[in-house]
Amino acid sequence: MGALPVLAPAFATDKALEGAWELQGGEYVTEDGQTRTYAEMKFNGQKVLADGRFSFTTQSGEKFWAGGAGRYEAKDGQYTETLMQRSFPAENGEAYSFRYRVEGDVWRLERWKDGKRVEFEEWKKVRP
Repeated sequence: MGALPVLAPAFATDKALEGAWELQGGEYVTEDGQTRTYAEMKFNGQKVLADGRFSFTTQSGEKFWAGGAGRYEAKDGQYTETLMQRSFPAENGEAYSFRYRVEGDVWRLERWKDGKRVEFEEWKKVRP
């Protein structure tokens, strides 16, 4: 049996995003319009990106909060996750799009809906 073929990622990727990340903070707007900070929710989490795929888990304190995995695309300041597995109901089908920027080891994402920012996250790259 021959070697398996190397498959190219299905989506364009920003190589600066590849690797492991730890959640540093953020906030989101609830369905009733209230802003909740990640600090008050005691959120912590990890995200791994490689070859156009991602996986993440988030906890609130010591309890599991959410997790998901799938494919991602990142180019021209736009990051989109297409979830293939998830532990929560999807708001927009399975895709979530964010504006993003990477500054050194810090990755910041913002998700907007109807002209209002509804989510902000800050991640720090994990270095070996």
